[in-house]
Amino acid sequence: MKTLHTVLVLIFVGFGCSQTIAQESIDHKYKEFNFWIGEWNVYKHNTDSIVGRSKIESIIDNKVIKETYHSTTSKYHGTSLNKYNPRIDQWEQFWVDNSGLTLHIAGNLEEGEMILQNEVITKKEVLLNKIKWQKNSNHTVRQTWYQSTDKGKNWVIVFDGDYKPVKKN
Repeated sequence: MKTLHTVLVLIFVGFGCSQTIAQESIDHKYKEFNFWIGEWNVYKHNTDSIVGRSKIESIIDNKVIKETYHSTTSKYHGTSLNKYNPRIDQWEQFWVDNSGLTLHIAGNLEEGEMILQNEVITKKEVLLNKIKWQKNSNHTVRQTWYQSTDKGKNWVIVFDGDYKPVKKN
C-alpha cells in the first residue's frame, strides 16, 4: 500500500510540474505581440507624412491586445482585437472599421515578425491577405499589409506604415 501511495504522489507531482511548464510556455506566447503595445503616430512608410494615430493596449488579464485606430486624413477609424489562441496555436486578429470591413486573420511570430493572414473567397475571386508587424531597433513598428489575387504569386501592398511612439510632454 505504501508503494502505491508513493507512486500516486510521484504521478501527481510529475503532472503538476508538466502543467506548470506548459502554462509558462502558453504565458510566453501571450506576450509575443507586446512589442506593438503603446500610443503611436502612424506614418506612411519612410516619410514624415502622418496618416493616423493608434492606441494599442493590453486588456483582459493581459491576454488580449486591443487596437484603436483613427486616420488623421479622413473620418476612417477601426478597432482590432488580437489574441493568442492555444487551441490552434496561432495568433488571431479580428478587425472591424467604419467602412464596413471585417477581417479575421491568423498566424504566428516568425523570425521576429508577427505574420497574420487569411483567404477570402468572393463572387469574383480568391483574395489573400497577409499583414506583417516588424519591431525595429529604433523602437518603431512597421506594419505592411499585402494582398494577392493570384494565389500568392504576386503581392500588392495595400498599406505600409511606420508606428512611431507618441512623444510625451
